[in-house]
Amino acid sequence: MKNAIILYQNDENREVIDFLKKSFEEVFDQYITFTNVFLNRLEPRAVLAADAYLVWENGILQEVKDLVDDFSKVIMVTRSPARESLNLISSIPAGTSVLLVNDSYETALDTVYAFYEIGVSHINLIPYDSALTRTGIYDQITVAVTPSEPHLVPPHIKQIIDIGYRKVGFDTMFKLMQLLDLDVGIINRNLQRHICSVVESNEGFHSNYIYGYLKSEMLSRVVDASENGMLLTDSAYQPVYANRLALKIFQADNKNQIHIADHIPAETLDAQDHSEEPVMIGGETYGYEKNPIRLMDDVAGYYFILQDYAKARAQSRGARQAGFTAKYTFKDILCQSPEMSQLIDTARQIAAADDTVMIYGESGTGKELLAQSIHNASPRRKAPFIAINCAALPDSLLESELFGYEPGSFTGASSRGRKGLFELSMHGTVLLDEIGEISPKFQASFLRALQERQIIRVGGKELIDIDVRFITATNRDLRQQVQNGAFRSDLFFRLNVFPLSIPPLRRRKADIEALLKNFLQEDYRSVTPGEFALLDRYAWPGNVRELENACTFYRTMHKFPDYLFNDAKTAPPRAEDSHIEVLRLIGENTRLSHGIGRTNLIYQLRNRNRHISDHQLRLILEELRQQGLITIRPGRCGAQITERGSTLLQGS
Repeated sequence: MKNAIILYQNDENREVIDFLKKSFEEVFDQYITFTNVFLNRLEPRAVLAADAYLVWENGILQEVKDLVDDFSKVIMVTRSPARESLNLISSIPAGTSVLLVNDSYETALDTVYAFYEIGVSHINLIPYDSALTRTGIYDQITVAVTPSEPHLVPPHIKQIIDIGYRKVGFDTMFKLMQLLDLDVGIINRNLQRHICSVVESNEGFHSNYIYGYLKSEMLSRVVDASENGMLLTDSAYQPVYANRLALKIFQADNKNQIHIADHIPAETLDAQDHSEEPVMIGGETYGYEKNPIRLMDDVAGYYFILQDYAKARAQSRGARQAGFTAKYTFKDILCQSPEMSQLIDTARQIAAADDTVMIYGESGTGKELLAQSIHNASPRRKAPFIAINCAALPDSLLESELFGYEPGSFTGASSRGRKGLFELSMHGTVLLDEIGEISPKFQASFLRALQERQIIRVGGKELIDIDVRFITATNRDLRQQVQNGAFRSDLFFRLNVFPLSIPPLRRRKADIEALLKNFLQEDYRSVTPGEFALLDRYAWPGNVRELENACTFYRTMHKFPDYLFNDAKTAPPRAEDSHIEVLRLIGENTRLSHGIGRTNLIYQLRNRNRHISDHQLRLILEELRQQGLITIRPGRCGAQITERGSTLLQGS
């Protein structure tokens, strides 16, 4: 555990001293021990020893300099009003002159500035100086605000508003966390709570901290899930970040215990160019790759990848090719419904062509299964099939994955560059799943590749020809996204050459029996007629994937999950009933307020015990629009019922 000393001139205000210590402990409890030290009690030539020194008075800095061994460990304590004080200040009538009383004129002035900086301007705040009391300058003021110092308020004041002690400022907490290298989850959680409890002008700093933490947490989770050990160091090989596997490889509890030079020979570590060169660490052999991270022309640090050597060799021989295959065919699509049979017949005809296919379908309907089947029925079936989830990667990574990159084109890039998936799938098929999630910037890059059948690697200049068939898939209404300006119309029409729509399971209940036989195998004979009837009544919002999960549950527990058999009050509604209910609500709101938006629709549906997801509602609205029952306009008016829709409701 770290230790920190809070330095004061004396202990005259014990309540404030105890309050400040408690504020620190609420954020850093179990990680830092805090000790109060008073300068007037120290012995001459005393020397203090701690991991951090917290000073809350500028006037004692000179004395502190002679007491500590390392002045870089000293942090000046800033203080901020509690957020609850805003409500009390806001209740004061506009234009009122208000005396702000603190333990000194300087701290009163700091508090006045703090309130002005956050936008409190409806009152005239005047910092109190006790030396001016006898001049009569404050005699006309009847209201005073004080941070728990009512005993210092002049006796003639009629109304005293106590806003409580000022808390420790966020920047002080953040500096202490950084100084002691305590960037851990529980402290970050406490810091975010602390941000919400104080009033400060640097809201941008708060936002940057929160956004930075979220990005760091996301990247940490992605990197921790990697099968490789990953280590980030500065230019002197001091660890900055290590994922879980790297800690295990170096047999360390935290990154500070990793001394990479003790494990990797100097000639290997200092060599300019490495690519999966084997190294011995802890008696095990690992594939080793080192990449510099550059800041302009300077090396700012290094990024190391460590992989089990046997696995690395196996992957280099054939894992890449093995992953670029489609294993499903149309025979693997189990169905008995006429809807799916017709869809498969259409897809077989489309497979023989070479144009772009767009597959629409809710989550869990089997979009990739259909895409693989099309590939295996096409003339390209002997070439690679590559599927990529567009929603899983940010723009920069998606572009480098698909287009490839040249050596040194960005921080962390391989020194040899890399081919993109479009090149690796030459003469084959690429499935771009969740195409509706790509950003406008990447839409433009992809449109050029689609039109010209040429790409340029990231950081490169050379045009590279590609021969690829594109299949895209989405669970979104791309036509609506085009109307809303979220998806390029020119890209949409190039992708939507052969549209295929997979119906949700609730609209092809005839397929449930065939799917049950496949998922349950021998256990299928144990399903009772009553269970069959209940499965048929369930709406299956998760589609085939949810049915497969329910069958997995059945094979282990010998029954289906209880949630499938909830009564109609809580079970998902039938699609037909949902359409009428949505249409009825749109009709009511058209009369009352000239229309209704999706968010309000979902809220009103829930009040009527109708639980419909945003995606399901989008599909229902689009079907109602295509049937001429409603119109949809941008903005808050949203959906409005048509005369045809009103006529339908009157007859229902």
